[in-house]
Amino acid sequence: MFSHEQLSSFCAVFDKGSFSAGARLLQKDRSTVREHISIMEDTIGVPLFVVEGRSAKPTETAYKLYPRAMVLVKQLKEFCLEAYSSFEHEISVLNVFYDAMIPSGLIASVEQGMGSAWPSIRINWLQRSRRESLDGLVEGQGHLALLPIKNTLHTEREVIFTNLGVVRCAVYASPTHRLLNQEKVRLADLQLEKQYIVENHYLANLQASVISPHFHLVSSTEVLMALLKDQGWALLPEQTAQIYEQVGYIKRLDVEELINTVNFNICTFHSPAMEQHPVVSDLLAVIREYAKAYLK
Repeated sequence: MFSHEQLSSFCAVFDKGSFSAGARLLQKDRSTVREHISIMEDTIGVPLFVVEGRSAKPTETAYKLYPRAMVLVKQLKEFCLEAYSSFEHEISVLNVFYDAMIPSGLIASVEQGMGSAWPSIRINWLQRSRRESLDGLVEGQGHLALLPIKNTLHTEREVIFTNLGVVRCAVYASPTHRLLNQEKVRLADLQLEKQYIVENHYLANLQASVISPHFHLVSSTEVLMALLKDQGWALLPEQTAQIYEQVGYIKRLDVEELINTVNFNICTFHSPAMEQHPVVSDLLAVIREYAKAYLK
C-alpha cells in the first residue's frame, strides 16, 4: 500500500521533471522526495525514473501509473478538505468569482433566484482570472466560480466542477471598420488586423481565443468596447455583444470559415468543503436551471 506522501512525491517529480523541482513544489527536502520514490520502486520492483543529469525521466511504468496516481492524490485532498470542514457555520456573504465570458443573464438569474430563497445574503460578483478563482476557492476566500473550461478532465486544484453548457461567441468590430465593406471576410483578413482579447481568456489558454498575431490584451469588457469603436476586432459572447450592438457601438462580422459561432463551455467550480452547504446547493440549483434553458 502506497502512502499519500509517496504518491504526491511521484506525481510532483513526474510533473516537474526532476527530484529538486518536485521537492520545491511540495515544499519538502529533495532527500525526502527521493526516499518516497525509492520505497515505491523497491515495492513494485521496477524503476519509475531514470536520472539523466539533473532531470528525472519517467519510465514506461511511470507513464502507466501516473494517471491513476494523480486521481488518487486529488481525491484524497478533496476528502481531507470536506472531512475537516464544518458545515454548521452560516453564510451571510457569498463571494462568486466569474469570468468576463459569463452571460449577464446568468448573473441576473442568480441574483433573482437567491434573492427569493435567501433574501438576507449579499452576493459579491468578483471578476478574477482562472488561477485566482481556483486558488480562492481552495483557500476559502470564495464559495463558487463560473469559468470557461479548459480541454482537460482534471482541474488544477482540489475543486469540484460541473459543465453547464456553451457560450456562443462571434467576431465583432466597429460599424465603420473597413472589413465590413468587404464582400467576404476570411480568417486571413482577421489575422492582418488588430485583435483585442480579454486578458483572462488569454491567460487561461482557451483554444481559438487568439486568431491574429497582432493581439492586444484588455482587462475589462468596458475598455475593450471603447477601443473597438476606433479600431480592431474581438471575439465576444453574443449575449454580451448584443447590448453594445443595439446601441451601435459594434457590429457582427460574418467570417467565411466560421459558419456558426465559436463555442466555449463554461463550468461551475466549488470546494468540496461547500458540497453540502444549503446556501451553495441552492446557488448551484439556480445556475443549473439557467443552464438547462439557455446554455444548450
